[in-house]
Amino acid sequence: MHHGVFRRTASLAMLAALLVFLQTESMPGLGCWGLCAILLWLDKSMRPFLITTACLGIGVFLYLSVNSYRVGDWSREELRILYNRLSLLLILLPLAALALCKRVPFIRYWRKPQWNERISVPFIWSGYREVNIRLFLILSLTAVAIGFMPFVIARGWGHFQEVWLLAFLFAFANGLEEMVWRGAMLTRYAEQMGDIWAVAATSLGFGLLHYSVGFPWWACLVYAIGGLYFGGITIKSQSMLPVILWHAAINALMVFGGLLNV
Repeated sequence: MHHGVFRRTASLAMLAALLVFLQTESMPGLGCWGLCAILLWLDKSMRPFLITTACLGIGVFLYLSVNSYRVGDWSREELRILYNRLSLLLILLPLAALALCKRVPFIRYWRKPQWNERISVPFIWSGYREVNIRLFLILSLTAVAIGFMPFVIARGWGHFQEVWLLAFLFAFANGLEEMVWRGAMLTRYAEQMGDIWAVAATSLGFGLLHYSVGFPWWACLVYAIGGLYFGGITIKSQSMLPVILWHAAINALMVFGGLLNV
């Protein structure tokens, strides 16, 4: 196997293992991860990735620790969700400190989208035709709305009135999740691995971290596949805004449709 491909494959494996071990509280696993990190440290080209991933691990540990308190006993579900989503800031803190120490931009994708950039359908970088990002987003939001509408209608107006605040908070707070994966992590990994591998890594991390909020591992992998599109659109548009809008729409409609008990 080519050395570059080996390094990037090892990077994906290390990222996945760290998130799994942290969420399952596997001390032996974390010990093995540390030993592997020491061995990979001998390869100087791996050091930036290891430092970035270690900072992510510190942030995820803080996030999990804060959410281990019994906030589920709170009387209002909205407060629990807001607490959980705002605690994503703890993941961003070590990454922000790393950017400050290295004197590099914390997030490169916090800018106006390049709406007219062309992408391929259906796989962003390849497909049977090309459209601009503005049209792709409109079509995607329309497809999402049509797909969820039967569930929303079945729940009725009463359910909408009960959960509108929860849906708003859950949709709004996804911006912090995007800042972690399509913001800080995609910025660092794109520098270290290139755009496509960075999209793969951040999508895998995005999916796996959903285990911490109660999703089974198979569902986490489904989320990771969705993350590939989020990452690809961010790279193509050079902005997080399109995926923040897309992600917010999906989250809100999942709550309105009763498909997500958060």
